[in-house]
Amino acid sequence: MLTTERADLPGDIAEPDARLTVLLQQIPRRSDFVEYPSSWYLFCVARELDRGPLSKHMLGTNLVAYRTDAGQVVVMDGSCSHMRADLGKGKVIGDCVQCPFHGWRYGPDGRCTHIPRTDKIPRRVRQRVYPAVERHGLVFVFNGPVPLFPLPFFFDERVEDFTPATPVEFGANCSWFLVAAHGYDSQHFETVHSRRLHVPMVVDCPAPFARRSRYTADVLGEAYYDHLLRKFAGPTVDISITTWGGTMVLITGKFTRATSQFMISVRPIEGGKTLCHVVAFTRKARHPIARYLVQPLDLWIRRLFTSAYLIAEVEGLGSPRYTPSNFVEADREMIEYFSWAATLPKSAYEMPRGWSP
Repeated sequence: MLTTERADLPGDIAEPDARLTVLLQQIPRRSDFVEYPSSWYLFCVARELDRGPLSKHMLGTNLVAYRTDAGQVVVMDGSCSHMRADLGKGKVIGDCVQCPFHGWRYGPDGRCTHIPRTDKIPRRVRQRVYPAVERHGLVFVFNGPVPLFPLPFFFDERVEDFTPATPVEFGANCSWFLVAAHGYDSQHFETVHSRRLHVPMVVDCPAPFARRSRYTADVLGEAYYDHLLRKFAGPTVDISITTWGGTMVLITGKFTRATSQFMISVRPIEGGKTLCHVVAFTRKARHPIARYLVQPLDLWIRRLFTSAYLIAEVEGLGSPRYTPSNFVEADREMIEYFSWAATLPKSAYEMPRGWSP
């Protein structure tokens, strides 16, 4: 929910104009943001499930993923309903994951199918199941019982036409909504990334739970990757940044001689920090030789440039904090993004825990 209380204004804008006054009155409080948005998250690389069930602490709980004999990927509560043992330490038996402590088994729907030494299984004994999608060799999980929107991809592109690089992982010492806010911060583009916008960015909401910014900019940076971009890709870039559910960011950069496309999966972690996974994409090569020789090099280069660009940004920012009382008119697009992000729904799974009836 958005706050209707006016934030304290810094002294230098104590007498704002009417338009700015309305904007500043819309600034959410820190408490207006949900801890774990009801959205998609990258869980793991799919091949990690070849060794058996995999558990992770994420979204404020323990989750486990496994692959059934039929090949289906299942994600559910990672702590056994019996005595909270780690299902990730168990094993897969047919379509079920088996607890390592007492051998209780759970099927893809979360229901307990087997308890040793008894044929009576209480109906209430079941695990929460999370929607999961396997795509491009990656496993994604939705924080909630039913996805509010499909797993997103680049607009007007077919999933099957692309192949990904290995994800790059890094941490940001700030909240999830500050990480995604960079896509709506024009001051940030010029100061940190040395991108000079031709005209103000255009912001819209192309789909439910999606917010997009678009702009054209000159590449002015002195970092090695900026020099190489100007030489081989071009000095100007058209950027599109779409944030889905606050946690999935899809970015397309169209240069004169090349196009860069990558995804950032944002996951809130303890201590107000954020874990980020970046996946660069390239179009699948049609010729078999190019697919096995040229394409891996292409992906390696894209991964290198993308990770260098983003990690350098994170390392140079320190520990930014959400301070609404210090916003000014130049933060307009970013304030509007925060107002949108503060309306994102809380997961139905962030309720008191316990066995389902």
